[in-house]
Amino acid sequence: MNVPQLDLNSLHAPIMGELRAAMEEVLASGRFIGGPVIEAFETEMARIIGAPHAVAISNGTDALVCAMQALGVGPGDEVLTSPFTFFATTAAIIRLGATPVYVDIDPTNFGLKPERVYDYIDDGVVAGKKRSEHNSAHSKVRAIMPVHLYGQCAEIDPIVELADQFNLMIVEDAAQALLSTYNGKPAGTLGEAGCFSFYPSKNLGALGEGGLVTTDDEGVADQVRQIRNHGMSTPNVHDLASGNYRMNALTAATLLVKAAHIAEWTEQRVEVAATYGSLIEEYELLDDVIVPKVDKGREVNWHQYVIRVDRRDEVHAHLRENGVDAQIYYPIPAHLQPCMKHLGYELGDLPEAERAANEVISLPLFPGMSYEMQSHVVETLKGYFTSHR
Repeated sequence: MNVPQLDLNSLHAPIMGELRAAMEEVLASGRFIGGPVIEAFETEMARIIGAPHAVAISNGTDALVCAMQALGVGPGDEVLTSPFTFFATTAAIIRLGATPVYVDIDPTNFGLKPERVYDYIDDGVVAGKKRSEHNSAHSKVRAIMPVHLYGQCAEIDPIVELADQFNLMIVEDAAQALLSTYNGKPAGTLGEAGCFSFYPSKNLGALGEGGLVTTDDEGVADQVRQIRNHGMSTPNVHDLASGNYRMNALTAATLLVKAAHIAEWTEQRVEVAATYGSLIEEYELLDDVIVPKVDKGREVNWHQYVIRVDRRDEVHAHLRENGVDAQIYYPIPAHLQPCMKHLGYELGDLPEAERAANEVISLPLFPGMSYEMQSHVVETLKGYFTSHR
């Protein structure tokens, strides 16, 4: 049996007529940039997320850039963030001329460890280095960018308290956390701005690329709208040096169709995750596999079902050889990427992030995934550990 990581064809098949109709309506309108479809999408996403304002953006990376620029992040600033995430988090900081400062993660939820954030803000220490040793430019901390990885929110309340204490801003990288909550509050509403991605593999995936910025500050929302459109305040008047971060109407129209199903799809993901937990226990794998733990007060959208194992690469190869399209997100932490050598981090500086990068595997998970597929995944895992005891 072959088990894909994600089956978009089966997800789209029941709504193919709606998707085609939405695209044809945009084609007939001749309005492909801006206009009522974009506005309708923004209104619906604000409602779904529970944010006062939502601004459609070209993709998730650009959403991070727009949000930080709207909040004034720029050259000379430091942004504290996670090393264990997709590289877009780092790339967005660099594009604004700011410096990423990596803080180690919590091994359970994979988010920033609040104590490590405090260590750097209060003492100027990260990975055992004094701030002056870490960055000769003596930049200052301007913002914190927690990442809600795999659909579980980071431990955000203590980070918010730190931000308030030291007058810092919080920009949530909520790219993987649509409909996840922290103590009853939706991801994307926990800081000054939240940023989402609609890359095709996301829980709400575009037929291409897409992103969103959420905020409770009307001024920030207006600034993001200006930033996404070359910094124009009125036609031909550019108050800001910016770029083109607009979402097109075809993307918005098809996302609107899919958004009507996101609650149902999320419920199905929750069911699949629960089945994985039951099967792993049934097959007596709890001594071999660390299963995801949902922290108290969290609701998780199960963007990924991530296990941790020893000999990860061997386990991953065994799964792939037996038709299980498991994936590894992310095998190289940002602080050890070749292009970040100039920051001076070394192997061992951020041990929890490095350990996670060596242990995680994302098992296939998608709405409508059959019990038979999940059983095959777990049976294959069992087969590896049985033969290696």
